[in-house]
Amino acid sequence: MSEFSTSVYLWGETGKPSLVSPESIALYWFLNNYYRDYKSIEVVFANNTDLSPNEELPLLVENGKKLTGFVDIVGYLMEKLQNNDDVETTLLKDGLLEFTGELSVLTEYQMYLNKTNYETFTRKAFSQLLYWPMWYNTPMNYRTRARQRCSHTLGYLMHDDDPDSLESFQLESARLPQSKAFQATQDRKMRSKEELQNVKHNLQYLTRLKDYLTTWSQVRNSLRHQGDVIPADFLLWANLFVQLNLPDGDKVGQQIKDAVNEDFHQLVQNKIDQLSSTDPRVFQRDPLFQEQGNVIMSIYHYVHKFI
Repeated sequence: MSEFSTSVYLWGETGKPSLVSPESIALYWFLNNYYRDYKSIEVVFANNTDLSPNEELPLLVENGKKLTGFVDIVGYLMEKLQNNDDVETTLLKDGLLEFTGELSVLTEYQMYLNKTNYETFTRKAFSQLLYWPMWYNTPMNYRTRARQRCSHTLGYLMHDDDPDSLESFQLESARLPQSKAFQATQDRKMRSKEELQNVKHNLQYLTRLKDYLTTWSQVRNSLRHQGDVIPADFLLWANLFVQLNLPDGDKVGQQIKDAVNEDFHQLVQNKIDQLSSTDPRVFQRDPLFQEQGNVIMSIYHYVHKFI
């Protein structure tokens, strides 16, 4: 039996959380730099969403209780600690934490719907974290989910199954007799249309990010003891850490400066550098066989759903 009362399952490898999960990064930073009762917790980089009731990580398991997501996990852990804040401050901190969770939608856009990031980083990252064939299917499934979540923020997003997409047009063209010159012309038109759509959505993303950071900083500055680190800070820093380090992340830094100021951008960068280089204090272990996302255990969990 484990000597630790609480197990936390994250996305990651080689002892560090992965960029594919800003919430795993945020929780890892929170546990190693903020949470006082860290000695009762063990971290497992299992990369296995089958362990989770909603098939998402991070996951906390304690005495049969399972909680998922940074906001719910941190809320549960913070209830165990003595809180000296007044009611108004507590409500503001909780509200800011919930609001910070919404930033993950913009991070998902960058990871799964920004074409450059998806093709040059995201798909490759999952191939290093997961067993075959999960490494192939998982980013595609997350891309579909991201499109649904981002549609409320950025509007309709073209995808491969769209009848107006280049891929669909090429499949349809293959069935119809036509000259190569005509097909090449149509391909160029469709490709230009998709490129314009990508530019449009990337600009919308940058605008939403700027608006979000402006609001976030205003609420954060309204809290007492502004110099004290709070849980919402870790989630913000982790999301920005991911967005800044993606292949197309150069523009994000400028948006941070424009949304708040140069000092805020420098503070964020300093905190990210500090947290990324700090040695872990929370115990880590490798996943057991039954905790891994290998083919055998994936089949087991799939069958178990119907029993």
